[in-house]
Amino acid sequence: MSESSWQKMVPNYYEQWLKDLKTLVKIPSVKSTQTSDKSHPYGVAVKQALDQMLSFAARDGLRFGCVADRVGYIEYGPEAASETVGILVHVDVVPVGDGWTSFPFEPEQQGHFLTGRGVDDMKASTMLSYYAIKLIADQNLAVKNKIRLIIGTDEENDWSDMPYYFQTEGVPDIGFSPDGEFVVENAEAGIANFMVAFSDTTQGQDNATLLKFDAGVAGNVVPGLAVATITGIDEPIVTKKIDYFLKQNADVGLKATVKTLSNGLEIKMIGKQVHGSTPDVGLNAGTYLANFLTQFDFTGEAAAFLQILGCTAHLDYFGKKMGLAFNQAEMGPLVVNYGLQKFATGGDGYFSINIRYPIGITEKQMLTIIQQSVKALHSSVTVKKDGLLPHLTPKNDAVIETLLASYETVMGQPTMLHYSTGASYGRLIKRGAAFGTRFAWQTTTAHQANEKYDLENYPKAMAILVESIYRLGNIK
Repeated sequence: MSESSWQKMVPNYYEQWLKDLKTLVKIPSVKSTQTSDKSHPYGVAVKQALDQMLSFAARDGLRFGCVADRVGYIEYGPEAASETVGILVHVDVVPVGDGWTSFPFEPEQQGHFLTGRGVDDMKASTMLSYYAIKLIADQNLAVKNKIRLIIGTDEENDWSDMPYYFQTEGVPDIGFSPDGEFVVENAEAGIANFMVAFSDTTQGQDNATLLKFDAGVAGNVVPGLAVATITGIDEPIVTKKIDYFLKQNADVGLKATVKTLSNGLEIKMIGKQVHGSTPDVGLNAGTYLANFLTQFDFTGEAAAFLQILGCTAHLDYFGKKMGLAFNQAEMGPLVVNYGLQKFATGGDGYFSINIRYPIGITEKQMLTIIQQSVKALHSSVTVKKDGLLPHLTPKNDAVIETLLASYETVMGQPTMLHYSTGASYGRLIKRGAAFGTRFAWQTTTAHQANEKYDLENYPKAMAILVESIYRLGNIK
């Protein structure tokens, strides 16, 4: 395709694309067990977001369908094609979290940015992909492969949606997920999730007592806020020590407050919430708070809990202190995030360990290491069987070469191959990758407060997607 035939048409879709994107962002599509049922397996709002996407297809005259109320698809091209190009997206989002300066589900334009939960991960990319397919369909461009926009609804949690789709519709032969940057992420880390659980049975009541500790909104998110309630320590002592602690960490921007409650002292630590795939660019409020509390004379399980989180886990982005450090030449180092952290005196406690790992180490090996490292806590360690093994599509595969060439055609310069510690649906396709729709020089705000997407990406991002999808639609 030449620019004269289609690329100049891209701006014509902008206003409607933006309107539809805002409509999608307004839907608070966070997974909810409270509103889930047979027709809404991940909650009413998540299903509403899926239905909204399918309504766009109905409005625009594109073929569409839905599998088990969990995965939708919108398609173009010959129905009887022997091969399918899958563009895998999702409409579910992570919980809101703290620190917002606007309403998360009221999309707000601030200059050339649109702010709202899920706009960066990945509703803007979902709508760009939809409109790329719509443009190809509107121009009635000939493709020999069937092109499907496959819309998931449980990507931010258990990935339990896509098996239903694959069982019914099959796995796409080739494709990508526009869930990141315009680098071709042909390699993705495996993801393993461990839960360290215990009961507080040995904490004494004569010394400092940890009544409660709470941090984190999801295992794949770095906690931006942590709250602890303690007794047995005078407020002036805690305030003096927290001031000194903040001065010691002044270079990272850590914040904290101390408040007297009827049942003790409440300490809040404010860090920086980011995606769990890049814990080193965030500030884990939970491990910072635990680190602060280790200077006091807690006992029993509380002391062990704080020691592990505040010392072993604190700043342990690559698992060295936990004994998990591992590096593979082609894919890079293992990455660790401690996302959920809970403690209740006389009750249960736990913390999660989210690990992004390369080829060469197994879940079983990691489980053994963790069990040894946390034995002081008298805990049980379980692994969640997500089945997200490391993924690698060879760089000489025609799909990878096509994505690289499409970017260079539109941008006039090459992009690069990249190994990702994140997880995209692209790994579910044997000949798949992650590709788009931020540019490599931009910083992600996925999973963060005030999540935003740069609207100035639209013309080039749309053009790259159209070029990529059309070429894949005709790939041999």
